[in-house]
Amino acid sequence: MFDMLVNLNDDSVFNNLVINSAVPDEDRYRIVRTPGILGDAVADFVRSEFGGFWASETRRSLYSTPSDSYVALLDGRVVGFCAFNATAKAFFGPTGVHHDHRGKGIGRILLINALLTMKSEGYAYTIIGGVDEAAEFYERSVHATRIEGSELHSVYTHMGISF
Repeated sequence: MFDMLVNLNDDSVFNNLVINSAVPDEDRYRIVRTPGILGDAVADFVRSEFGGFWASETRRSLYSTPSDSYVALLDGRVVGFCAFNATAKAFFGPTGVHHDHRGKGIGRILLINALLTMKSEGYAYTIIGGVDEAAEFYERSVHATRIEGSELHSVYTHMGISF
């Protein structure tokens, strides 16, 4: 796994984009900055779908007010999430969408919402940590570039965590 860098000042990424609260052509889905009342539901979803490490990172993002997390809801049920500033400042992730709801643009909307929020809070760059098979998605969606050497010197390695 390696890290990727996103330039939040790249106007070609964010040109004409605004924070979305709905998935195009799917009016039953809602994307919201995670309110505290949904914290346990989001952490439980992440743990059951993606495991304990991701649940711990996500729970950390929920402790901020407002949270450093967005959630995708379908008829009030959690079907996707993203966290930022969880493992380290300026980091995006973890993020995931339930397999039954992939391919609808939910992941991209979660990503864009988080990055626009980070940009509005003064960040110039964001690091997407621990990327593997999602690299093409991040390159295509937000022009993320691989950080050379990050597979050897990641924030996780310095914490004594290996995957």
